[in-house]
Order: sequence, then structure tokens, then C-alpha cells
Amino acid sequence: MCSLLPINPGVTLPIKDTLLTVPQREEGGRTAYDRFDYQTAWGLSRLLELHESGNNYAVAFEFHDDVVSLDDADDPSSATFYQVKTKESGNWSFAKITSRASSKTGKKPSFAGKMFDNFIRFGATVEKLAFVSNQPLPDVITVHGEKEFSASDKEKLQKFVAALAAESPEFKDSEHTSLFFFVFSDLNLSSYENTIVGRIAEFLESELGSHIPPKPFALALNDHCRSRSKSLADISSFEQLRASKFITKADMLRWLSQAREQHESRPEWAAVASELKAPLPDKVKIERSWRAYEILLRSRSNAATIAFTEKVRSIIDPALETVADYASLIAATSASVAPVVRAWHAGADEHFVSAVILYELKR
Repeated sequence: MCSLLPINPGVTLPIKDTLLTVPQREEGGRTAYDRFDYQTAWGLSRLLELHESGNNYAVAFEFHDDVVSLDDADDPSSATFYQVKTKESGNWSFAKITSRASSKTGKKPSFAGKMFDNFIRFGATVEKLAFVSNQPLPDVITVHGEKEFSASDKEKLQKFVAALAAESPEFKDSEHTSLFFFVFSDLNLSSYENTIVGRIAEFLESELGSHIPPKPFALALNDHCRSRSKSLADISSFEQLRASKFITKADMLRWLSQAREQHESRPEWAAVASELKAPLPDKVKIERSWRAYEILLRSRSNAATIAFTEKVRSIIDPALETVADYASLIAATSASVAPVVRAWHAGADEHFVSAVILYELKR
């Protein structure tokens, strides 16, 4: 974990400093590699909106809250914290959002208490504290969108204010109620995965054209979000924190460029064959494996395949500094690449492994 500095509640530090030093409250769980969880899908939907707005955004997943967005990736001055909660049925109410369960050590924090805790930690740099759900809060909003808690009926709002003030003595209605917002998400709990893939398809079409298949890119984005929800390693600068925990506009632009290149530049066997020094029988078998591998790649467009190809390239790229030709590259990397290939495609022989090395090198 990053080193921690003393926190002075009376002083609001720049958010670049507080994000680096304030300890996290808790860590969430994970779902399967090839599936979106709801909060990641919602966070990705928000990410796409920010990208289309043209802002220099930065969005974190499971860092101090379910989703956190900064107003600027390079020089942030404010943050919005999103707590994402789903319900199978039934509406939300102020009573449910401020309800506190009992534990052996006393009362647990309410949803609202956890939200306000981010203000206690980050002070005036907090722009919004937003509660996101697939079900509405009728006292505030009944149609999909975002609305401030203070738009509610005054009598009902006062119950929220009283409950939160009782839980958090630092809370002051005149200063803090205006920070609270409710987001009634249009992602349906039973179909949100299809919906987010559809939105990514529309995003890809607007950015690159309709020829890029959306599912592999969607799964890659999902994996990028998941990787940023993992525990922090030792970090000492905001730049390291941003690279570890946030997805930025610059990241998205780079991934879009990679998606275009990977789709449009499929390597040709002829570009390798003329320079591959190998006996003819081996060359023929490697070529056949090359064709088979290309078909497998197209038929298995999923997150596991994306992770597999990235792992292979992480092995062969460093070896390029020490080899003179394709044959010596195969010799230098086969032992490390072979188990990775066979974990992805059981029964792959040495010629298939060689084909994978050469294909990923040229891709």
C-alpha cells in the first residue's frame, strides 16, 4: 500500500495529494473474467460519456468508492464519488439510504454515511457524492437521469438531514446536502451486459467505424477496469497512482489506436516465410499452424484470448534485444511460451507454438 500521511480535518489539501495519502475504506469483490459486474458496466458507460464530452477525464474503479471521476487527469481540482448499488425490485427511500445495520461493535455506517465519509476525507475537493442504482428514489427522481437530493420535498429531505447528522456530527445541512445526488441508471439488472456491449459498439463506430468487432474491445475494457480495481502497490507520486488506479482519456485513445491496428493489420505468412530459416517440412507445418491459429483467434474473441496474446507478447518482446533472426527468436522463447499456449489451446505442438510466436511478433 502507499505510505500514509497524517490527515488534518481542518485542512483541504490538493486532491492530487489526498488521493495519494488517504487510506482506502474497503475493497470490493470480483466476478468472472469474461463477465461485467454491474458497477463496472455502469462505470464504463460513464467513461464513454466523459470521452464523448471531450474532457480530459480520469476514472477509477473501487478506489475510495465504487467509481470515482476526476475533473482533469493531469491537474485535477475536484472529484465525484459514485456509490453503485443494485436492487432486484422495489424503490429506494431516504430511510433505506440512511439505515444503519447493527454489528457486535455497534452500528455500521449507512450508505449515506459512507458517501459523506468521502467528504470528511477529501473536503472541498469533492464536487458530488452520487448514489447510483437501477431502481429509483421516487422522493428525488423517477425517470432515468441524475438529480440532487435537495430537489426533494422539504419535509422528507429533513428526515435524511436529521439521520445523517445523527450519524456524522461533521455533517451540516447548509454546507453538505447540496453535494448529494441520485443517479437512476438506465442499465437494467437483467440485461446490462448486452446494453454496455451495444454502447461500446456505438462508441467504436463513432470513433473508428463499424468494421471493428465490439465484443473483444468491450472485454478488454472490462479487464482494464478490473486491473485498476486491484490493491495498490507501493507508489510515491500522483502519476504512479493515476497509472495504477485510473483510466484516462489518453488510455482510451491508445486502446482505440491498438484496436484499429490489430483489426486492420493482420500479419501475412509470406512476410515471415521468406526469412524463416527452417527445414521445409518444419516450415510447412508452421505455416499450417499459422492458418489454424488465425482461425482460432477469430472464433475465440474473449477476454481470456486477449490476456493470452498479451502474455505471449510480454515474453517475446524482451527477447528481441538478444536474437538475430526468427529461428533464434523461436529457440529463445519457446520454452516460456509453450505452457502459455497450451493453457489456452490444449495439445498445441511445437509447430503451433512457433506459429504463435511469429504471428504475435508480426501483429
